[in-house]
Amino acid sequence: MNPDSQPKSPFNFIQVLIAAVGTAYLNVIAFFIGSSAGADMVIDEITGEHVGFQQVLAFTMIPIIFFGLIVFLLGRGRPGICKVAQWIGVAIAILSIVFPVLVAGNIAAVITLSVIHLITAAGWFFAVHYGNKALHTK
Repeated sequence: MNPDSQPKSPFNFIQVLIAAVGTAYLNVIAFFIGSSAGADMVIDEITGEHVGFQQVLAFTMIPIIFFGLIVFLLGRGRPGICKVAQWIGVAIAILSIVFPVLVAGNIAAVITLSVIHLITAAGWFFAVHYGNKALHTK
């Protein structure tokens, strides 16, 4: 393969958009299942602040799309950054489970928010997956 004809991107940005939408849908399903199971989704008992449907959508899609774009742009120059970004994003999503565990109002909310974080971690992993096989050939 001619070096000039090789693709410059380690993955297609469309996969980031698809992963963001798919992850958001799965998180919304988890949100409604958790709410049906009795999760009050209160994250601050003093102020009564709670996680709603809009927050689940926004806090799922915006980070995946925004940081996916950054990894996409950086990955064009250095494809190896994609693997690093994959695992950093997964680690951040998993480590951030600590927040709902510490502040959620009831155990159902803790479980629901933890599942949402795990789904987001998986969604991020596949969003920036180094999937361009043409760059793997020599």
